[in-house]
Amino acid sequence: MNELLKIILSMALTSLVLIPFVWGFGRIFNRFLSKRKIYYLWLVVYLFLTVPFSLFFLLPYKNSDFMWLNRTGFEGVTSIVMDGNGVSMERDAKITFWMTLLDYLWLIWLIIFLLIFIYRIASYRNFKKYVFSGAQNVENINQLNMLAEISESLKIKKPVELLINPLISSPIFIGLKKQVIILPDKSYSEKELKFIFRHELVHCKRKDMFYVWAAQFYTCVYWFNPFVYLMNKRIQKDRELACDEAVLNAISANEFLGYGDTLLSSLTKAGNYKEAHVSVSLHENAKALKERLEFIANYKKTTKPLKFILPIFLIVFCSIGITLSAYQAEILVKEKQKGIVIKKSGSNDANFSR
Repeated sequence: MNELLKIILSMALTSLVLIPFVWGFGRIFNRFLSKRKIYYLWLVVYLFLTVPFSLFFLLPYKNSDFMWLNRTGFEGVTSIVMDGNGVSMERDAKITFWMTLLDYLWLIWLIIFLLIFIYRIASYRNFKKYVFSGAQNVENINQLNMLAEISESLKIKKPVELLINPLISSPIFIGLKKQVIILPDKSYSEKELKFIFRHELVHCKRKDMFYVWAAQFYTCVYWFNPFVYLMNKRIQKDRELACDEAVLNAISANEFLGYGDTLLSSLTKAGNYKEAHVSVSLHENAKALKERLEFIANYKKTTKPLKFILPIFLIVFCSIGITLSAYQAEILVKEKQKGIVIKKSGSNDANFSR
């Protein structure tokens, strides 16, 4: 298991550079890229958090004791001294320290990972059970027809259920296999429902729940990395902005203000139950909503993104990630290819390569 932990630590170190890089790129070129592209750019970071590219640079070490796979008793040994007192071994203190630390560190990482992951699964199951147990099917024919029409316009083939639960604080979309939109027990105008349905159905169309679960999984694996938590918060905001962009593209400009008003009204029509991290709601909080309202107020359909920016960024981004992986490959190697010096008191030293 030490090997797995070392790979995860290597990828985590790479993310410390890549996450701020993507965030900065999104901030600088915010006006030149669609929100959807910025939202999906984070998947490239997940790629480097999944694929251990550093392993490809370890092939030259395949004949050595790669990643401490086999303990020989000579780990960290730099020289063997033979004198009248017997045979003694001199070790590299740095290598010995990391070997001892990793013997216990991987177990701590594994226990915390399992605890967080089990807690997230249990929280989701409890949330889902709670929501469905207190929910009622919507029987309003007009609302169901509106939902069906918008689903058809978005080319969503799988049926989406519509429920009402008075305890939730905002309209939410939930489910992987069974796709459900749940509304608070509040009165909405026809126009508000139109905006709400389109917003939540865009989440459905884009399979955002899988993205949400991926974020939760990586948070569990990299629980020790604060940058992963910050990245997931930014992904939540980018997800909602990308969804708002899709809604704005589908409605007329004179309806933009009405869509913003719907977001504001959803903030005041709040129940007493906080949604789980594994659902997507119409709003997250007041601070995030402010950014979305500013985006809606300044949105223009005629904006033409610069197409060459994204390919250049991806090339630079991947180059940086792979370069960091190559640099960190040495972290995964027990020792460099060097020999052990055998010393005998009163005679010349001899070098023996391993």
